[in-house]
Amino acid sequence: MGPAVRVIRSPQSGFRPDIEGMRGIAVLLVVLFHCGVPGFSGGFTGVDVFFALSGYLMTGLIVAEVERTGKLSLRNFYARRVRRLLPASGLLVVGTLLMGWAVYSPIEMARYAKSAYYTSLYASNFLFMHDAVNYFASDVATNPYLHTWSLAVEEQFYLF
Repeated sequence: MGPAVRVIRSPQSGFRPDIEGMRGIAVLLVVLFHCGVPGFSGGFTGVDVFFALSGYLMTGLIVAEVERTGKLSLRNFYARRVRRLLPASGLLVVGTLLMGWAVYSPIEMARYAKSAYYTSLYASNFLFMHDAVNYFASDVATNPYLHTWSLAVEEQFYLF
């Protein structure tokens, strides 16, 4: 058996530099992929890393709560998710809509308002799937909500 790995964690915040490092690498893979940098076709891997880390961290939070209280409160679990994600998501949806009215045509704005609505429900992946959106087509590159599909998938994972 190899040497034990020591996990360094901030006592107050639970900050994990190892996890943050993995998240940084995942972000880099996604960004380099989207920028078309030769040799970096691993954008999909970056998204997979985010999903795996999210599952790992959520499992850790659930186990810690059960160890601490002897039970899992789904109400508290979902309330924490809402407090953590809704402010940033709401700001994204509202801010993008406001800026969109200055930039997009009324026809484009109607389409993006629909995307904003589904994004606010964490269901944008279903909209894009229903509309047969090709993530890599040039005409979808202007949809400011296209990237929210992965957050929708994560939230659906928490629900089901």
